[in-house]
Amino acid sequence: MAGLSLLASPVWAQGSTQGSITLRATVATTCAVTVSAGNATLDLNAGSAPLPVATVEERCNAANGYTVSLTSKNGGSLSSGTATIAYTLQYGDSSSSNGTLSAARDVTGVGRQTVLSVLVPAGTQRQAGQYEDTVTIAIAAK
Repeated sequence: MAGLSLLASPVWAQGSTQGSITLRATVATTCAVTVSAGNATLDLNAGSAPLPVATVEERCNAANGYTVSLTSKNGGSLSSGTATIAYTLQYGDSSSSNGTLSAARDVTGVGRQTVLSVLVPAGTQRQAGQYEDTVTIAIAAK
């Protein structure tokens, strides 16, 4: 029994009156967008001033900031078969008529909301049909 208690006793080393330990941890980069579509109706004959069609919430904790990219499937045109109607994307303060747009952001630590709007020029001789386009919104760390 004496041998057992001897092994369980703490061993005091001679040396410094201080000690230290280094703690390390990692926070992974996470970026995400949430798109909330509005109930906007585009009037393709009368045209529209910038009409809000969605609100995009951006979240990214990248230390060097992030980029939000918008890409139109039809290159900035609403399409119905072979008929097309060009439009302009507006994302916050940036706009594009070719269907691609990129916005560089600094990291803020909180979510950021940006309005996505569409501007359609007036046109009197539009071909009948159901027009559509798909805009993809992507977020990536810098």
